[in-house]
Amino acid sequence: MGEQFQLVNLTGDGCRITRDGCGGYVVSRGNDPRGEWRRVANLPAAYAVCELLGDRNILGLPRRSQG
Repeated sequence: MGEQFQLVNLTGDGCRITRDGCGGYVVSRGNDPRGEWRRVANLPAAYAVCELLGDRNILGLPRRSQG
């Protein structure tokens, strides 16, 4: 028995937000169904996860020394 997913949004940076059949949301990067994905309870959380998944691709800058 497969779940029905309905596309909610595809962001400009490649984040896909779909609504599952149970009232939650599934967030993934790109079109690869075997790639990383997360299930969240509501739409604001889905957008927050999109930002977190996108930030993983950005290298952090070193901090200045405090002294």
